[in-house]
Amino acid sequence: MRFLTTPWARGRRAAAADQRRASPTVTVAVCTLDRRDQLERTLHALRSLTYPAFEVVVVNGPSTDGTAEMLEGFDHSLRVATCGVAAIGASRNIAVASAAGDLVAFIDDDAIPPPNWLETLLPAFDDPLVGAAGGAVFDVPLGRVDWQLCTCTRLGAGNTDSPGPISRYLGAGADPVAYLAGCNMMIRRSALQQVDGFNPLLTGAYDDVDICCRLNDAGWGIAYVPAAVVRHDRAPNLTRDDQQTIRDPYRILASRAIFAMQSTVAPDETAVVAMLAESLREWTVFADQQLAAGHLTPDEHQRFVEQAEAGARDGLAAGRGPRLVTVIPDPPRHLFRPYR
Repeated sequence: MRFLTTPWARGRRAAAADQRRASPTVTVAVCTLDRRDQLERTLHALRSLTYPAFEVVVVNGPSTDGTAEMLEGFDHSLRVATCGVAAIGASRNIAVASAAGDLVAFIDDDAIPPPNWLETLLPAFDDPLVGAAGGAVFDVPLGRVDWQLCTCTRLGAGNTDSPGPISRYLGAGADPVAYLAGCNMMIRRSALQQVDGFNPLLTGAYDDVDICCRLNDAGWGIAYVPAAVVRHDRAPNLTRDDQQTIRDPYRILASRAIFAMQSTVAPDETAVVAMLAESLREWTVFADQQLAAGHLTPDEHQRFVEQAEAGARDGLAAGRGPRLVTVIPDPPRHLFRPYR
């Protein structure tokens, strides 16, 4: 087993002491929205996990495709929570609040882990200063591993195949900073409590970047475990269609603006505005190309550009406010239910 990490001098040993036992409990959290069939496949795949001490918590957003009814068939093997809004940050916080495990492992509702997924990630937490660990992602539509050592600048420019070592991207204020793919990451519950959970303003992107940024700046180490690979189908969502083409960039632009404004204590708004202007130009060129290729009608092209502009505008406005604090309660350990 090989993982890359950097120990931190700042003390987190007391907070992590209760997780030094041989078999910490793990909550596998799945946030879902209108992906009944993909979710059912993921839940069946989780039954193949070989780690003995894990539970499953599903957070169902405002789904209208029969997801709630399908989950009734799993009633005796997992726990279900609900999120009334289509927002990944808020949904992840509900998952964490519901989790009874010492560690929370996140996987998407359209992703499949290998049977030894949890065992492959867990050794990273032998270091009590490591707050989060994650692995690579095999992109099924592309047919290759497309997410490896991921980094992102404080202005939201990401790189999913950065040169190592990971220590280059860790330490308070690191820019770019290392992050873990949201469909393949495990985080200490105590660390999530310390940093007030995920940013609920992030509705569709940058939630994974933001939480890793927060953990890093709080002094926690982040480990990249190359051997822990999950398969990600990238099913359609509110942003992309079934051909993997972005159809509505609103959430991407809004989330990037919020992250850029809230990823540092004193953001440079002039730099954020310049970044958004350049990003809008790039998305407009993309829309023009889609129109020329016949993939967008003139009306769809106009709406695409308008949504991009609205996302940048609304995200900048939201990002000017304070980062919302989410109080993560102590784990409901009495509710822990091994998944079978």
